[in-house]
Amino acid sequence: MLKKVLKKSLAFIVTGTLLMSTLVGCGAKSDTPSTDSGSDAKNEAKSDKPVDLVWWTIGNEPKDYQLVSEKINEYTLEKLNVNLQIKYASWGEYSTKLSKIVQSGEPFDIAFTSGIENYQDLLNKGYFADLTELLPTATPDLYKFIPEELWTGVTIDGKILGVPAYKDSAQAQYWVWDKETVEKFGIDYENIESLEQLEPALQKMKEADPSKYPLILNANEGINGFFPAINQYDEIVVKPAVGISYTDESATVVGLWEQERVLENLKLINSWFKKGYINPDAATLLELPKSRPVSSVQSFEGGWKDTEVGHKYFGPAYSTRTIQGSFLSISAGCKNPEAALKVIELVNTDEYFRNLLAFGIEGTHYEKTGENTIKKLNDKYEVPAYSQGTFFNMYVQEPNPSTQWDDLQDLQETAFSSPVLGFTFNSTSVQNQISACANIEAKYSSSLITGSANPEELLPQMIKELNAAGYQDIIAEAQKQVDEFLANK
Repeated sequence: MLKKVLKKSLAFIVTGTLLMSTLVGCGAKSDTPSTDSGSDAKNEAKSDKPVDLVWWTIGNEPKDYQLVSEKINEYTLEKLNVNLQIKYASWGEYSTKLSKIVQSGEPFDIAFTSGIENYQDLLNKGYFADLTELLPTATPDLYKFIPEELWTGVTIDGKILGVPAYKDSAQAQYWVWDKETVEKFGIDYENIESLEQLEPALQKMKEADPSKYPLILNANEGINGFFPAINQYDEIVVKPAVGISYTDESATVVGLWEQERVLENLKLINSWFKKGYINPDAATLLELPKSRPVSSVQSFEGGWKDTEVGHKYFGPAYSTRTIQGSFLSISAGCKNPEAALKVIELVNTDEYFRNLLAFGIEGTHYEKTGENTIKKLNDKYEVPAYSQGTFFNMYVQEPNPSTQWDDLQDLQETAFSSPVLGFTFNSTSVQNQISACANIEAKYSSSLITGSANPEELLPQMIKELNAAGYQDIIAEAQKQVDEFLANK
């Protein structure tokens, strides 16, 4: 049985060679991907010199990259007459390294754009190819497969500048609990929807063991999803925090630090810090422990360890930012953008190729345990699959349920959208104000979001400094751009 997503989205678009590749990936008798011997055009194309493409992606190069690369190129040569070189830059260096590569003019073809420093400015400045006209003609299967909302999220000034990964693209936020903790304290975790409802569980855990801290936070994020999920704002500018309420159809841009609901939530978190629910070093802690009693996580059903349980308290919600959390772009200097786009199409519509990229070689790196379930055999091929393309033609890793990706797609289909979905802020005219305000915010935010300082004392001081540095200029410019964006929709 093909996965539900293939039934829903691919059954009517995958024909010819793509159908053959899908059958191979789903367990057809042949172990070798088939060719379409009836296509004269394809045979002629195969006699041409292969197209060489470079794809930059995030993460450390897998131990068995060369082995998997041989299989990848066997397939891309057969299907597309393409030699594909995947280049990796480590988690710590990708952001700045790729920004330099893009701006230097160093040749490349495809890049994981979401991980590039200031990628929105690079998109605005024309460093990446406009795919608007090419997508429906060169890769119609890809164009039909990805929902309209996602294309909207990567459209800037009327130009589609990337290919979004169709996965948990709409943000859903969960309270994720250690299963043993839930059982020990009888926590009714499925009915905890807000910060206020979380407090009785924290109190119960603290009273049972005063030496421990039930809510472990760090300086970088405090409670994950604080502005979008807990306060329900679409952050159209992240640093400094500026946004629009998900429920505000008038699309009024506000400074998030100035909002009453934000202050009330910061006061509650501060009260927890005073009661000892939060670790004392939260404002300076950078690395979180691998296991925590409870945490807020952007995820999906089964997107946590088997020793944990979770419950959704927000979303799913589409915003430009959530969609741009994972997308690929093609260099404006790419000599064969059609070939590059066809590689991306293959990732998203061909089950065999998708799982080869995500998991490596069957029998070497994983084994099938069911029709669409696998068990990893080793760590010789570890890659961030979310940066490559869709989840909806991927195998499911045990012990997750075989319906994991079907369930996720069903969840995504219930998503609501930000009133400014598709809006991308152009910071050029207020770049100095943004830099100054971001530095001010950095001085105060860790203490505020971890509850380490009293927000009624610290927040007014931060807002005073932000306004002196141009916070209101940023808000006004964002409102101007939002109004223009909505007028042109």
